[in-house]
Amino acid sequence: MVVLTYDVDPQGDLVVVLREPNTTRSIPEVSIRQPGTHKTPSFQIDQDILNLPKVSSLLPSIDSSEETVEVRIRVSSFHMKLASPMFERMLNGPWRESTSPESSSTPAPPGNSVHLDAPIEAADEPPAVPGVIGAFKSSSSTSPTTAFRIREVIAHGWNADALLVVLNVIHGINDQVPRELSVEFLAEIASIVNYYHCQRAMQFAGEVWQLRMYTFPSRYGMRCIVWLSIACAFGWEEVFDKLASYIIENGEGLCLIKPHDIPINSVLDKLDAKRQDCIAKIVNRLDELSDELLDGRTGCDHRCSSMLLGSLLRERHDSALLNPAMPSPYTGYSVHEFIKKVICFRVMEWGRYPATSHGCTIMALMQPSIHRIEDEMRSFKISHSKDN
Repeated sequence: MVVLTYDVDPQGDLVVVLREPNTTRSIPEVSIRQPGTHKTPSFQIDQDILNLPKVSSLLPSIDSSEETVEVRIRVSSFHMKLASPMFERMLNGPWRESTSPESSSTPAPPGNSVHLDAPIEAADEPPAVPGVIGAFKSSSSTSPTTAFRIREVIAHGWNADALLVVLNVIHGINDQVPRELSVEFLAEIASIVNYYHCQRAMQFAGEVWQLRMYTFPSRYGMRCIVWLSIACAFGWEEVFDKLASYIIENGEGLCLIKPHDIPINSVLDKLDAKRQDCIAKIVNRLDELSDELLDGRTGCDHRCSSMLLGSLLRERHDSALLNPAMPSPYTGYSVHEFIKKVICFRVMEWGRYPATSHGCTIMALMQPSIHRIEDEMRSFKISHSKDN
């Protein structure tokens, strides 16, 4: 096994041990509609480029992919407890009792779960210097010293460089924190921030990255979902709210999203439930309008209601979306598509005089419902994404 060591705090009393580094997938796979396939939707995986600019690694690369890699980063338990409630619970919890490393046989938990290993004695090593890196093959022999005990926290899967950035920020090592990142790398950082609940400690760095990097996506796709995850992790309320509303309006179903390890599955569930609810309200209102016109409850007179009913039935007959009404979950279609279809209902030119348009139209009758739906989409807040 190859072990990489890095000292964020050379006098630190805690080692974060990262196993299986760089195995989490913080970028989702999002399928988007191919241009020109509205009547018969066809989808392709979004190929948006999110991994530029590249960030220089502070850790040495591993030449052999066949080697098992472990990254050991020395930090201060005081800083970690102050920054992360999770670390505070772990380090002040039942794991604090000293036991020998050999007595711990608990297997590593799956995914990104973390546990605190039994305290171990520090091995004889050269004096540590901030930021000094080491790489060596591990062996079973150690030379323990009784100077002081160093505890270990085991983590799994994180991007090693992203974890190091988070730890540097927590310890105030600002000259080792990059100002320019790729969206993908920031998503890796956001996953760690979300997991360890260290938003407050990362707030200033997050604001710097937001000001330098963030622009509202020009279209729906993978970039929208990734920025939503980042905004959720850092608590950027305004960014989150606008992205959430945009995804509700333009998303086309959870079946077209493979979230992988992105930490917002429950948020995406809620956004898609809202998308389905908005579409259902449009379809239900069209059904209600048909009944009202048929019964003569809507329209200024018999001729008006008859003309509008005939027009509505024809428009729904000509629409693949509305004839018959598509059942939930409306996979492959967005709220925007349904609203656009209603807005595009043709206006008949008829009235008391030739070539004049009657004031009553399907769009005019649907407008109040559409406005309410648009208000509902805009009103989704980051607080709505919190699990009860």
